Amino acid sequence: SGSPLARMPEWYDTPCPQCGGAAKRENDTKDTYAESSWYFLRYACPDNHNAMVDERVNYWLPADQYIGGIEHAILHLLYSRFYTRLMRDEGLVAIDEPFTNLLTQGMVLKDGTKMSKSKGNTVDPQALIEQYGADTARLFTIFASPPEQSLEWADSGVEGAYRFLKRVWHCARQFQGERKNAGATHASAKLPDALAAVRREVHVNLKQANYDFQKHQFNTVVSAAMKILNAL
Repeated sequence: SGSPLARMPEWYDTPCPQCGGAAKRENDTKDTYAESSWYFLRYACPDNHNAMVDERVNYWLPADQYIGGIEHAILHLLYSRFYTRLMRDEGLVAIDEPFTNLLTQGMVLKDGTKMSKSKGNTVDPQALIEQYGADTARLFTIFASPPEQSLEWADSGVEGAYRFLKRVWHCARQFQGERKNAGATHASAKLPDALAAVRREVHVNLKQANYDFQKHQFNTVVSAAMKILNAL
């Protein structure tokens, strides 16, 4: 419907500041692209009421990691880099790039089609949270596929994530007092062969999980957690 300011004569009708005659204010104001292209710089100094940014930007930026969907990241990444360099050229910041690393996440699909409000094929996360809890929704999302690939939504997968978290909870509850009751064990004490094999398996999976975590391969991190629980 256009700019709401264009329908407010009490705002756009104004006297000319130079001659005093009838004049109209400009209502074609900056859109969200302009403001969203540098908001992350403002996070470094939100309490500065006298300038766009200050020297704290050069301490906190560039951001370590940028994560966004492909449709969002292409345009926003372009605009934010442009604005950062523009502000650099104006002497407002000292950095050349706003972000150090980029992770472009995949789309969420349902029945092979991208979820969209216009298509009416979206899943309400609030209903999942109320039924299973937020942790289940998070776990399913990161386990279903690598983050850079599309995710095919499946209600059965949500149920599977819920069952795994219940197993983790029950295992922790079952053995939570045993380490305390057993007392301290010397780190160099030789374990029985069976326990040594379990510890070796746990640490092999843990090493792989830490490596995958640094690469943002969260689905295989969850897989390693499942292997560790099975071993324990």
